[in-house]
Amino acid sequence: MALACLMCAALPAGAVTPARLIGPDLEAQPIEITTLDGGTLNYFDAQRTLQSADIDRLVQLREINGDELVDTSRMPGVWLTNGQRFAGNWVGPTENGSGLLWQHPRIGTVTLSLEDIARVNWVAGDTEIDPRETPAADTLTLVNGDALSGFISSLTEEGVSLVPDSGGAAVTIPYGRIASMSLSNAGTDIVEPNHRLTLTDGTRVLADRLEISGGLLSCRVFPPGASAQEMQMPLDELARIDFWAGGLRLVDLIDLPMRSTNMVYVFGLPVPMRVSGQSIRMHAPGEVAVELPDGSERFAAVAELDTQDAPATMTDWADFEVVVTSEEAEPQRFRVTGLNPMIRINMPAAAPALKLRLDPGVNGPILDRLLLRDAVILIRTPGSGPSDDNGR
Repeated sequence: MALACLMCAALPAGAVTPARLIGPDLEAQPIEITTLDGGTLNYFDAQRTLQSADIDRLVQLREINGDELVDTSRMPGVWLTNGQRFAGNWVGPTENGSGLLWQHPRIGTVTLSLEDIARVNWVAGDTEIDPRETPAADTLTLVNGDALSGFISSLTEEGVSLVPDSGGAAVTIPYGRIASMSLSNAGTDIVEPNHRLTLTDGTRVLADRLEISGGLLSCRVFPPGASAQEMQMPLDELARIDFWAGGLRLVDLIDLPMRSTNMVYVFGLPVPMRVSGQSIRMHAPGEVAVELPDGSERFAAVAELDTQDAPATMTDWADFEVVVTSEEAEPQRFRVTGLNPMIRINMPAAAPALKLRLDPGVNGPILDRLLLRDAVILIRTPGSGPSDDNGR
């Protein structure tokens, strides 16, 4: 311990960065990053002991500098079918009309094909688009709230060319009237051996050759429609790193297709399941089914009593069980009460589905409200593992 403290004192001010580190066991630990070099992460653990770990044996660095992921659903940006996304500003259509140009302040201009786009938000708005669902048809949501569906054939200087569902000739909707565009392109899995960076503005991009030193991240990024490029940025612009851990990766539960299997009524009023930012809110006796991808191995989350807008004197009435079932395994039960308001879930999970059910306790469903946060699924993707580049 003394040696670790002496080494810490020798580091320059600002040379350590707080974060949470997750390995394949899905146990998160608070750390302070010092450097990442040659595929080795150096950090101080919770006991202030200097540690080193091969990033091939890690899954994720999250809450870098304490930053949580932002809710991007209402922000201007573009989302791709492979999970990449870019904040920034619309530049215009490509010359041939088959895609668009998007400007990111750090990465630069990216060229995106319509075939690879899941959705585009031109302006910030009040309408939340569910990122887990692929629409049956291409859809334009207008700034006045109206929605037009059909087939988006091209983007022109004048606007979006849409062939309506009802048939007939294509119509051009000016960009100034459009809030967002959702395309019926199916999602694809990323199988390349690249890490994924999530920036504090919500941007997510593929990268390799990661190096951290002196509070700066240096790497090579792979923006679509452009050659690989070197990038350097302060760590305070980085929220998360998803490592390519020999084919293991984490997926946030909220990014997977999910549905309520029953409607809950409290005092005669419906209380549906809600995705709130990076969390899920439910009320007993609710039940949710989540579609899991092939290769799913584990599920981890923090389940806690949701006391939002609840009188402090009422929390003693809360008493319910979170029942989690996956594939053919026996259901696992986790009890949440006013006296024990938070529990951690970490259990095996397998495709095709994960089910979460809330069973009320002896007091009935009074304040039996769940806040499920940091919910993730560990997935083993196809492939032989990471490349030899950068020592990975």
